[in-house]
Amino acid sequence: MRVLFVATPLIGHAFPMLPLALRLRAAGHEVLLGSGDEVVTVLRDRLPTVTVADPMSVRVPLRALALHPLAARHAIIGSADPMVAARVFAAVNDNMLRRVLALSEQFAPDLIVHEPFAAVAAIAADRLKVPAVLHNIGLDHGELVCARLLERLGEPEVGDTAALSIAPPSIVSIPGWPMRYIPFSTPGPPLPDWLETPGDRPRILVTRSTMLGDRATPFLRSVVRAAPDVDAEFVIVRPDRGVTRHPALPANIRTVGWTVLADALRTCDAMINHGGAGSVYAALNAGLPQILTPDTGDRGWNAELIHARGCGLSVAPRRITAEHITRLIDDRALAKAAREVAAEISAMPSPDELFPRLEGLADFSRD
Repeated sequence: MRVLFVATPLIGHAFPMLPLALRLRAAGHEVLLGSGDEVVTVLRDRLPTVTVADPMSVRVPLRALALHPLAARHAIIGSADPMVAARVFAAVNDNMLRRVLALSEQFAPDLIVHEPFAAVAAIAADRLKVPAVLHNIGLDHGELVCARLLERLGEPEVGDTAALSIAPPSIVSIPGWPMRYIPFSTPGPPLPDWLETPGDRPRILVTRSTMLGDRATPFLRSVVRAAPDVDAEFVIVRPDRGVTRHPALPANIRTVGWTVLADALRTCDAMINHGGAGSVYAALNAGLPQILTPDTGDRGWNAELIHARGCGLSVAPRRITAEHITRLIDDRALAKAAREVAAEISAMPSPDELFPRLEGLADFSRD
């Protein structure tokens, strides 16, 4: 079976699909991934990849939302509004269309798997008359995002044959075949020795978005300000310049460079993050309570869902206090709920268990 995976040119959109792609390849299927240069560069040693998209900068959403104040407001509060997502990613898909169609015709896949923001892949599958599978990558409703995108691309009749959902049902119900979330990352540098073993007090991993580069992050300032009043060790991953240039960090804060979150979280007791899907899932999979800071895109939605499930706290970036962080590590109900969600994820079908269904789709289309 030949399987083409398609992702927009964002690592956070491609990585959630890699466990399935790599397992299919290990099982003997021919797999190809089409995405942007950044994704292709970091993954070319893991599986065949082709560039089908130009780089996506922060200017893309700014241009898309400049004349639409209501949509801009929904984007800023992080409501995960499918119409906003479609408006932002329509130009990206337009840019990808010609290359994705050409790649599809050349590779001649039996099946196309794509993330919600790469709706152009569903168009390619429709043209080739092969099944398309929507691979959800977060906690938002990817099927709605994809449908709105197809409308904006002038292809409202095109649809996916099936969908995969990695969302734990107790947090949110996303249509599709359930599939276990499996963390994926390119290999990182070895963890420092002190991070390989548990500390002598609670350890909190703190991670931020790198989308905006090295500029100071409001929630990191809040964490640094609160840290001296919390009996815990803080580990800040990829510190921004507000942290690196701080004249005197509190004694209970340590910093590390880029690291594999799943590895670092093994010796941690909690996490504070920006609410991005990758970080949120890392904490959920590790069974750790988390503080999320609602922000743009889907981050407000993610924070709301985690807070409602009781496995984390949603706190505005500038309002994180020592009281919030102390509750994060002391509240047994938060820890219990986090462990429950981790067990729920572990019980979901593995990618390997989905192979018969995917192979059945391809066999049916060939008949």
